[in-house]
Amino acid sequence: MQIYNYHWEIKDLLAQFLQAFDGAVVKRFDNKRNPGQAVAVRYVYSAKERVLNDLVNKAQNITIPAVAFSINSISRDNNRVFNKLAGTYYNLNSTDSASVHTLQPVPVNIGVSISILTRFQTDMDQILSNFVPWSDPYFIISWENESLPGQEIRTEVLWDGSLKMGYPVDVNNNQPTQVTCDTNFTIKGWLFKSTQSPVGRIYKIDSNFYAVSAVPTDESQYGSIFNVLNELNGTPYNETETVSARPQPKYVSEYTVAVGASGTVDVYGDMLGYTNAVYISGSPGMFTNTITVSTFSNSTTLSALYPSLSGLVVAPNYILDSENKITVTYPIPRLAGLMDIIIYNEAGYATTMAYNKL
Repeated sequence: MQIYNYHWEIKDLLAQFLQAFDGAVVKRFDNKRNPGQAVAVRYVYSAKERVLNDLVNKAQNITIPAVAFSINSISRDNNRVFNKLAGTYYNLNSTDSASVHTLQPVPVNIGVSISILTRFQTDMDQILSNFVPWSDPYFIISWENESLPGQEIRTEVLWDGSLKMGYPVDVNNNQPTQVTCDTNFTIKGWLFKSTQSPVGRIYKIDSNFYAVSAVPTDESQYGSIFNVLNELNGTPYNETETVSARPQPKYVSEYTVAVGASGTVDVYGDMLGYTNAVYISGSPGMFTNTITVSTFSNSTTLSALYPSLSGLVVAPNYILDSENKITVTYPIPRLAGLMDIIIYNEAGYATTMAYNKL
């Protein structure tokens, strides 16, 4: 609780809520229902009692028709609390090497009271017709929060469905005549925690699958849920599926190229759309001006999996045709031999000769 967490959520939600209602206009009609003067409805953030007090004030600060709204309660929404999740990870832009970690926000219900004050019943009917048909039973507002830049948040605004009407009973010379209507909405919003320090991207996920006739759930048989999990881990029939973001070239369009002439080949595979660089490797003497590439010096994990490569030349050009195809231009081979293509991105590299390298 020592971390500052204010992200303007309640203020932004109220502004969005008001924006959804603002703009109502009531019209004056003659006895043949022909519209005449149009009067804008005033919207104020205040309790109804405050507005009524201003109406009888000699300064006449508030004129009707007016709509007053105010918060009457804020509570956690237990129906939207599924688990204590770790939150979400996202990148501010595609060039960032780290992800921003946003902790799971707290779902809250913001109760809002609406009080409508008019001088004529026709004015009241017009204001009710302005929002009731669109609030049955709820409407959605779209907004952004500074803790999740660039992310759209859709919030449900639920109407309670009641319209409590009020008419003047005790009238005196100092009290203007008015018709009132009270109703309530619930804004299903969120309160966000502070953004955590940037974390590295996830490039590889291993998922284990177990072939069992049924999932053991009887804790009395195994002692505890931990023993149940151990029983699954001990099954002789399991399979590990790996999802990796590194390039995965499968095959090339040509296997034989001419000596003494440059050209292009098409490489097909997966995860090719995120390629950062392409290198060419060849037999000794096949290419000149070779270099050594140390691609992951800043990451101990990746540098261990993908050590430095020597004897490479930078591909003169490559074109990302799609996620599954890349067209690579190779330099002029000076001698006959074996040529290999190394495709690199932030998650690792792979060669067309051994694309299944871990």
